[in-house]
Amino acid sequence: MKLSRRDLVWIVPSSVAATFFGWFGWRTVKIQFLKSGPNAQPQWKDGERVEIAELAELDEVWSFKYFEYPLTAGKLPCTVLRLPGPVPGGLTVEGRHYAAWSRICTHQGCTVDYVRNTEAGAILYNYRSDHPFFGCKCHFGAFDPVQAGKAVFGPPRFPLPRIRLVAELGVLYATGHETPLRPLESLRTVGGSRSG
Repeated sequence: MKLSRRDLVWIVPSSVAATFFGWFGWRTVKIQFLKSGPNAQPQWKDGERVEIAELAELDEVWSFKYFEYPLTAGKLPCTVLRLPGPVPGGLTVEGRHYAAWSRICTHQGCTVDYVRNTEAGAILYNYRSDHPFFGCKCHFGAFDPVQAGKAVFGPPRFPLPRIRLVAELGVLYATGHETPLRPLESLRTVGGSRSG
């Protein structure tokens, strides 16, 4: 079969359009559905014991505080929240629920912000939620604290690493972090090849 010039006028643009829509569909599936959830039982790496907040500072559900956790390579920006319910890797003290996370996006290492105003979050991050979330300004990723920091929208595939909390005499302390500390620590499989 010989193709005429008239056939090419239809075939080339149709092929380009089909390729674009195929790529767009794959990207949509990847952004919405191909996410790794947090482990129910985090693997903790011990670290310094650092005072991060008094429980009285987090007196309401969804109250938060930014803090820095020391690592050998520098200081890790983090957030501690008081949540409406318990989450894996969090801490419950006298019926109040707390959890803390690294603020380093697991996609490309930008700093995520705590988005308390969900209407502004829908505009700024293109993600609509009925409760506060963490948003990454670089590539519009979103992480859900109610799901233990799971990536729920955008390019990030992995959840935010959690920070281990303990409470003593009305004070919250950070005592370590979840491993791997993405994206700062790379994952290694049994065969030694990198993944993540």
